[in-house]
Amino acid sequence: MRNKITASLLGMVALLLVFAQVGFAQDMKGKFGIGARVAYANYNGDDLGYGISANIDEAAMYEGNLTYFVHNYCSFELGVDYAKSDMDFKSSLGILENVGELEQIPILLTVRFHFSTAPKVGLYLGGGVGYYLNDFSSSSSVFPTDYNIDDSLGIHANAGFEYFLNENFALNFDLKYIWNSADVKIIGPSPYVQEDTVDLDTFYAGVGFKFYF
Repeated sequence: MRNKITASLLGMVALLLVFAQVGFAQDMKGKFGIGARVAYANYNGDDLGYGISANIDEAAMYEGNLTYFVHNYCSFELGVDYAKSDMDFKSSLGILENVGELEQIPILLTVRFHFSTAPKVGLYLGGGVGYYLNDFSSSSSVFPTDYNIDDSLGIHANAGFEYFLNENFALNFDLKYIWNSADVKIIGPSPYVQEDTVDLDTFYAGVGFKFYF
């Protein structure tokens, strides 16, 4: 269901861009932007086998970012995010157990293609790659208590808009869908060791501001 909602939102933005009036009210080429965002992150669940699924709770994600316009209609954004979320294991019998906290620091590079629908509003579509610093802290007394999760690579697509309050300040709304998975080693009472891959796909919706100079 969440994937359908995400696809619908991106589709709506894409239609807006098709009918948008191309052109900026100001020359953005060569400008830098420094910004910050706070976002809602919704993770996909994953089936680990043996009748157990991993559910990662929704989380707040905090980001600092740097933008550079190589052209009025193209910019690059480098963002560093932080999020921490509880992870639960759910058995096929419906038993739910909190197993610990997942901590992520995504480092995202995004190319954005800009359009305009009004003098102060700039719409964009984009995509990019990310490197994810992952860490897991176990707190379960029922399931195996040692989890080693690797850092990972991912890709993402995004859409959004910026509303310019004046020549330098802009409000920003950003949607992303992130495709990401990480290798994990689950270590239990000897000799139990299981190596698996956990799905960390994420829907991201953020709001923030930017200062351009």
